[in-house]
Amino acid sequence: MNLTRKIVCLLTLALFLALPLAAVSAQDHMDPATFGLDASKPYDGTHLDFLICCAAAPQFASAAFKGAEEFTAMTGISVTFGDVPFGSFQEQLYLEASNPNTEFDIVAFVDAWGTNIYDYLHPLNDFVMDAGIDWDDYGPAYQSASTGNSDTIYGLPFRGHPLLLHYRADVLEAVGADVPTTWQELSEVSQAIVDSGMDIAPVSMYYGLNVDQNLFNWYSHLWGAGTDIFDENWEPIFNNEIGVAATEQYASYVRDGYSPAASVAWNEQEANQELIQGRAAMFIGWWWMASRMLDAELPEVSDNAAFAPAPGWAGGDIASYGYLWPVGILAQSDDLEASLEYMKWLTHPITERRIVLDETSGLNTNVAVRLSILADEEVNAAHGGLQGIASEVLSTARTIPLIPQYTEIVPILAETINEIAIDANADIQAILDIAAEDVRFVMQAAGYYDE
Repeated sequence: MNLTRKIVCLLTLALFLALPLAAVSAQDHMDPATFGLDASKPYDGTHLDFLICCAAAPQFASAAFKGAEEFTAMTGISVTFGDVPFGSFQEQLYLEASNPNTEFDIVAFVDAWGTNIYDYLHPLNDFVMDAGIDWDDYGPAYQSASTGNSDTIYGLPFRGHPLLLHYRADVLEAVGADVPTTWQELSEVSQAIVDSGMDIAPVSMYYGLNVDQNLFNWYSHLWGAGTDIFDENWEPIFNNEIGVAATEQYASYVRDGYSPAASVAWNEQEANQELIQGRAAMFIGWWWMASRMLDAELPEVSDNAAFAPAPGWAGGDIASYGYLWPVGILAQSDDLEASLEYMKWLTHPITERRIVLDETSGLNTNVAVRLSILADEEVNAAHGGLQGIASEVLSTARTIPLIPQYTEIVPILAETINEIAIDANADIQAILDIAAEDVRFVMQAAGYYDE
């Protein structure tokens, strides 16, 4: 079955499965039986603490509000959401997960960080089976990120991000360009914008050092071109011929003047701001940022906001990073059973669908992770078809190497990409070779090689 037909079939099946949800969610979201909750309230009075960052994120805020109003009414269990700043969340996550006396019960974590706390999480395999959770309602990248590519489910997908191309439809129309589907076409469209004399940067990239954000699009170049970070023996291969070509393409946007020179220091949100402020025509980033363009104050931006899958490699693959926050339960929680009750409600498709359809001011979000929700007609209508685009992206999305050592490796790679972006005359092969040696040293010290 070819990829296009596979996507269509997958979306059709998911839509079929999603149809009953509209009727159920509208009338039964306060019925404990709908979520498989114990109506006798055996955990009445129990309080749970949820270790999570960024309480103002609309998805999290909506979940917290609905939980307080609805889940607590059905079960008697109250839940407090933490609000750790993202910049310090990784450190706090490790400290609390390894603390036998932690006050936290439930935890959300970035996929890469999960590898360092797996031993402190309660396995959810039996829970998934007993609760009748449809594991196949999550895409391959999200399944991998939730299991660490193992047979153990450490968390359930909760907040996931596919990479999208955010672009100004009017600018592309003005230069007679089609929406780029490959990175090479992105360069061609960028050159057309330069040649037109328009006073706008063709694309806004982000190569700065900020929580590994400069690697997100690099992964897509690398995988699409046909190589990877490691081979099957965990030897670094990102510095091979294909890796050099992929990195040259990734660096070319700033080197060729398509992305502003300042982008060598930008993080993702700073790059996105160039698009929002009308100074850039294209941006490639996580889909949750789509609302920033749709709600932009400048009408030339908001009225021409358009979105498409992140580009792939010409003649190669379309394989981008499917970034995920799974949610799990700390094994040392004193309230394991109550935490499992909450997981039933929090990750239920009805709850997810209601959150993504929430039109309350400040709580509107397009973020969903289940394939059935991404295929839902009403959900897509409410968000301009963003979920359908996300489904297409996630059908080929991948995740990063999920090993504990990767958190040590990420800074090496991020600094390498930043160095290449900053120096237009840098020898990419030489710099990647040095990075590969450093990565190999980390892996060797961890015992990956029989030497």
